[in-house]
Amino acid sequence: MSAISEQRSGYGPSVVLHDLDIAATRGGWLLTALCLTYAVLVFCLWPDRYVELARSYATPFIFFLPMLLVAGLGVAALMFAWRTPANFILGTLKARWMGAAPIILLFYLCLTAFTTVRIAIPEMVPFHADRFLADLDVRLHGADSWIWEHRVVSGPVSALIFWSYEYCWPLQWFGTVLFVALWNNPAARLRYLWALALTAILCGAVFATLLSSVGPIFYDQFYGGTRFAGLHAALAASGHGGSVETYAAYLMGIHASGRPELGGGITAMPSMHVAFVTLNAFFLAGFGRRWAIGGWSFAVLILFGSVYTGWHYAADGYVSILVVSLIWYLTGRFASPEASQLSRSAGEAASDIGLPIPEPARI
Repeated sequence: MSAISEQRSGYGPSVVLHDLDIAATRGGWLLTALCLTYAVLVFCLWPDRYVELARSYATPFIFFLPMLLVAGLGVAALMFAWRTPANFILGTLKARWMGAAPIILLFYLCLTAFTTVRIAIPEMVPFHADRFLADLDVRLHGADSWIWEHRVVSGPVSALIFWSYEYCWPLQWFGTVLFVALWNNPAARLRYLWALALTAILCGAVFATLLSSVGPIFYDQFYGGTRFAGLHAALAASGHGGSVETYAAYLMGIHASGRPELGGGITAMPSMHVAFVTLNAFFLAGFGRRWAIGGWSFAVLILFGSVYTGWHYAADGYVSILVVSLIWYLTGRFASPEASQLSRSAGEAASDIGLPIPEPARI
């Protein structure tokens, strides 16, 4: 479906929003087929686990996403249509809900598949890469990287790291997906969604399986010894590491029982936290220097936090950055020429009145 709808706010000129369904172009159809194939394949391999996780994820999708959507649209309305925020919100939803709904549904199906695979990884490939990754960390940094991080940052400042890693990261991830689903730029939207799908599949399934690992926080429990006993002591001394240990115990319980639970799965390499914020940093950089600084600053903070909290070796984040950088470059080369042409046409139609949502640099 492709249409240009006109929203009149009652204030100033009309606003043109370009509404393009994800499956309206060849690139969109291919992306839809990829996501559905991934979800169906995972369902066929682990049907009971997939169904149980789908039920578990349904609740946060039904309650959390609408709240995030309202909050995000409210902020956007105050930024771009502060005199008529209600008209902006209703107009955006009216223009984009039919295009956004399939995107959110695909995200839900693939997120369920993503967690299903993560829980199943040690059943396919037993954990084996940690000794290599831990030794690589020492060769790259002269010592385990968490050691110098805790020397540099301690006390109250560490609260920012834990808070950003545990709470700000999911808000940025889900919030960006919602923004893209509602966004009126079909070419850039398709590029981001391609990059998101490839990141989740390649980093979250393929490389995570091949490089099956548990990370520093679980190293001693799986491999024996006390190599990372100092890490646990440092987390306790920080005064804010209790949540890490609590969630680690939760993941260990899921691993031991094999039961499907929200956010389950022990896998370190590559870091999905770093992968998604790197993708979002590339995306935000298209909106200008201030957005780029904000996006990359947050990515650096999450990279630092992934090691500081003990979830990852530094190499986990480095690999994520390299893989996502390549994905972002390649998606910029092949993402839907038809959508690109439609975006330019819509942009020309709206050039005289301006768009309320910022446009990125040419991709």
